[in-house]
Amino acid sequence: MEAEQLPVTKSLAIRSLDRFMSFVAALASKYLTGPCSHSKIAAAAVLLSLLTTFPVYRGMGGGFKSVTSQAFSWKVLHPLSPIPADFKDPSLYKGTLAGQASHADKMELRVTLPILGRLSRTGVWTVAVWNPIAGFGTFYLLAFLASEALMDSVGAALFVLGLGPTFFGNWFFNDFIIGDGVAFFFMLLSVTWRSPLLSALSFLAAAFCDERCVTAAPLLLCYVAIRFREPDQLAQRKRSFAALASAILVWALLRWWLIHALGNSAGTSGMMSKEILRYQLMENLPGPFLAVFKSSWMLAAFALFSLAASHRGRIAVVLSASLGLAILPAFLIWDFERSVAYTFVSLLISLYSLRGAPALSRKYLAAILVTNMLLTAPGKSILRVLDWF
Repeated sequence: MEAEQLPVTKSLAIRSLDRFMSFVAALASKYLTGPCSHSKIAAAAVLLSLLTTFPVYRGMGGGFKSVTSQAFSWKVLHPLSPIPADFKDPSLYKGTLAGQASHADKMELRVTLPILGRLSRTGVWTVAVWNPIAGFGTFYLLAFLASEALMDSVGAALFVLGLGPTFFGNWFFNDFIIGDGVAFFFMLLSVTWRSPLLSALSFLAAAFCDERCVTAAPLLLCYVAIRFREPDQLAQRKRSFAALASAILVWALLRWWLIHALGNSAGTSGMMSKEILRYQLMENLPGPFLAVFKSSWMLAAFALFSLAASHRGRIAVVLSASLGLAILPAFLIWDFERSVAYTFVSLLISLYSLRGAPALSRKYLAAILVTNMLLTAPGKSILRVLDWF
């Protein structure tokens, strides 16, 4: 009797879970489609990110007094000039301040944010102001491109919402000093534009936010190749390839000019040491690595499996190599999660493996969304405000 009840109970649980995922998809269909759907999806993703990983706004004041912030404030006033040595020499500081000095050491050639800060007159508040704006913009672009990839706005909504509770989704609102979110936005904008000039300028801005955009460029090229894979899109693919390649070349030349003509330097402190490599391999696998996109990593795994199963092994190898190259910097520096987040384009690429099966993909993406929400630690959610009282 008990043996007969087990399959029945299991079947009932599966049906209940299936109905729940259909209900989540129905909610997305009801509230996040129609006019201004991309804006609604972006706003919902921002709200979900804030609710599940509430920023530590109380700590902003102390962060603005850090070595990195002081160096950034100086850089805003002198965007193309070398940062004074006192800001970027780790040997002058103790403990965690040495890490802040290491950030300052790498800031000299990252001129996009200082220029943006000077033009907008936001000063030390530049990242705190522009990072959240970039977050909304990135979610908006992801909604647009995901809708195109899936040919389904409901699936796109579920995909973007699923990224809200992840490290990638919350970093736009929890980072007040570095500004990776602005780099993410310009990276995505570079492959959204069909105009080669605008695409090149966007990637150039991203590359001068952080060099990890350049190591992630092969992923962008993979995305362009898959997005414009039809015969009548070959000309657009070539234009986009040329735009990204020319932007990288211009970035390298301008970087050379900043170093040799203006005396800036490419900071390498706190990089590629045995201690860092050992720590990243032993401490950040798999926990912090998985936390960057949480269960959304399953999209990339499913895409690679699908490519291999359909005898498209060459594409799977190219995609895996591009992903590996983008992840590699994470093992050479202390900021592991930040570096891995630059691989977010791989998730957008993976959506093409779900194209053509909207009913199934909606349930799959709904399950990822629910899982990512459940994996959020209560102490890092909106409940964090309780510490203020």
